[in-house]
Parts: sequence; C-alpha cells; structure tokens
Amino acid sequence: MPDLILLHGPPASGKLTIAKQLRVLTGARVFHNHLTLDVAKSLFNFGDPEFWALVHDLRILSYKAYFQNGSGTAIATWCYEGPEDQEAFLEIKTIANAAKGRVLPVFLSCELSCLENRVASAHRCEMEKLSDVKQLREVMLVKNYCAIPDELCIEINSGTQSALSNAQRIVSEFNVSDRN
Repeated sequence: MPDLILLHGPPASGKLTIAKQLRVLTGARVFHNHLTLDVAKSLFNFGDPEFWALVHDLRILSYKAYFQNGSGTAIATWCYEGPEDQEAFLEIKTIANAAKGRVLPVFLSCELSCLENRVASAHRCEMEKLSDVKQLREVMLVKNYCAIPDELCIEINSGTQSALSNAQRIVSEFNVSDRN
C-alpha cells in the first residue's frame, strides 16, 4: 500500500529540507514540486494559464503512476492554497484511495520573520525559488497558504524545531517506516 506524505506550506517553510530528512529516516522518494514547475517553465511563461495547466497535469500523471505502480512511502511538496487547490487535493486523494494508498498531509506553519530569514538562502537562489524578501511579503499578503482540510492533516511549526525533529514527529504520527 503506497503512502504519500504531502508537505505543504508557504515558500521557505522548510518543505524540501524536511522532505530530505524524511528520506534519510525512511528511504522514501521525494517528489519536489519544483520538478514540475521547471518543466512548465521550459515551455511557458511562469504563471500563464497554460503553465499552471501543465503543472497540474504533470503532477496528477506522476501521482497516478506512483499510486498504481509504487510502494512504500513517497514525499511530495506543495504550496497548497485554500480553497482553490482543494479540488486538486481531492483528485490526488481519489487516486490514492483507488490504489488503497494514503495521502498524509502535513502543514508547515512558520512565522513571517522566520520565512524572511530563510527566503534568501543560497540553496533557494540556486534552485530558482522565490528568494526575495519583498516578493515574499507581497505573496504572503495575497495567498492563503493553509492546512489542507483533511482528517489526517497535522500541523507543524517548522520555525521552532529542527528539520530532523520535525521529520521524526511525522514518522511517529503517521507510523511510516523504511519500506521502500
């Protein structure tokens, strides 16, 4: 039975950092949301309707492949925005349910000051992620990064504990182990 740990939260909340720690603890595969963004950016302008349509299609195709053919645990990252992303989440959950898998959402909350301290890191710049404090503030004013409304969703304040501690809590909460 495949499981998908879905780490979601605002930019710089630690999604990929925690995903990497989860990979160390469990051997799980990491499906970083920027993989699909990078493909779409190679063909369309960031933010155009066809850009987002391709991102959605790539992610859904990837989740279908994983839940139909994968095993163990995988980790995905996502800047989920409510309520407009709820339909996409329900689509992922339907795919998982059909394969008798689970989607395990984890919302990473973090104080704005912590996000601001992290956003300009060299790693974020290298990956062409949002890396400007002013842009982050603007995004945070207009986006509704929130916990996915799901009975399995847990919330972690990623600004108060280490990535390893947060990964250990996720492993414990969802009882995931090295099954890959």
